[in-house]
Amino acid sequence: MLKPSQPTMRILQVTPYYEPDFQKGGIVRSTSILCRELVRQGHQVTVWTTQAPEGQNDSPLHQSIDMGGVEVIYHRNLAGGFWFDEHMVRSVVHIERYDLVHVAAFWQAFGWPALYAAHRKGIPTVISPRGSLVMVHNQAREAWKHRAMYWLHNHRALNRASAIHFTAAIERQDAVDLGLRSPMFRVANALANEDFRALPDRESWRQRLGVKEDQPLILFLGRLDRRKALDVLIEAFHQSQVGKDRAQLLLAGPDDGVEAALRDQVSALGLASRVRFLGLVDAEVRAGLFSASDLCTLTSHAENFGNAAGEAMSAGLPVIVSQTCGIAEHIEEYQAGRVVPVESTAIARALDELLKAPHELSQMGNRARQLVEEKYGAHAVATNMAKAYQDVLTGNRSPECDWLEFKEHKRPTTRAPSR
Repeated sequence: MLKPSQPTMRILQVTPYYEPDFQKGGIVRSTSILCRELVRQGHQVTVWTTQAPEGQNDSPLHQSIDMGGVEVIYHRNLAGGFWFDEHMVRSVVHIERYDLVHVAAFWQAFGWPALYAAHRKGIPTVISPRGSLVMVHNQAREAWKHRAMYWLHNHRALNRASAIHFTAAIERQDAVDLGLRSPMFRVANALANEDFRALPDRESWRQRLGVKEDQPLILFLGRLDRRKALDVLIEAFHQSQVGKDRAQLLLAGPDDGVEAALRDQVSALGLASRVRFLGLVDAEVRAGLFSASDLCTLTSHAENFGNAAGEAMSAGLPVIVSQTCGIAEHIEEYQAGRVVPVESTAIARALDELLKAPHELSQMGNRARQLVEEKYGAHAVATNMAKAYQDVLTGNRSPECDWLEFKEHKRPTTRAPSR
């Protein structure tokens, strides 16, 4: 709860998807955890969001719904969450009821009405790119739409923001390289570490998966898309000694356009019996997979944070992550796994080193839990985010938020939070 010296803030969060649409990725879960914890700490939080068309969310539209103390208002989903409806346009008339507006809709126009209304009324704004800036650097032909939207709109919006929020240093460097000059702070994603403190029985889940106790089991959890570099992971598994023995690799997550090619690769390498595609899994299955597995991999080409690796660590699994994952910065410090380049030989070497030393693997898992508790637990993350919000409102700069400022940026007029 708030200390007497800490005023209650009225915070508006604008995000394309929110709970219970967790199938939309780790950002949905981390945002939900953050909002609920901010409420527990005494703040008032409202979320403007939409319903995923493919989900099971049947909440009424345009009504205030209490979800764990958070006020959630669902708007119509237009163009896959890209566009905003007329109710949001009417809602921004009352934007002054909030002390601060935090927008996490980067590639969607969904957040534009709230941003523009806040600027007109002098309400401080925070924008979270959530790893999206890597698409601006991407010179591939298919990324032209992202580059165009960025330079036509998002660059200016970010430079008008009171602050830009990043989850990791690697993501913030992308912003600096693009010439962004708004004040920048760093607060990690919140992870549901308490969800995986008590895991289901390992033996029963291995039986359910058809995996024997002495078989090494490697887990990937996340969307099957090009950015995850799963073709490199499969090649590394093929090159590794454990891959030539009895190990199995589980790929758990929805397809985002690459599964067919990955299946062809698996067949061509003769790995069809040891690389398995599980599709989208729910929370119960995810916990079972953590219990059954020996380690988790997230060797993406680019990952602003890496929620899946964080959840695996909270379940006591060591991880192998790429140098381009935001979460990598603490893994070597805590000796909770390996940080590698996105190269099949390096990943194969890490797989062999970890899986051939089961005792060390267990100790790494214990340190992984400690890392998540200390750096990414809900209370720690929400406390730091609240400090960052208060910094935006008051002009202070809390060292815990790792602020980066530029002389040429004019700091907005401070606004006292409500009490």
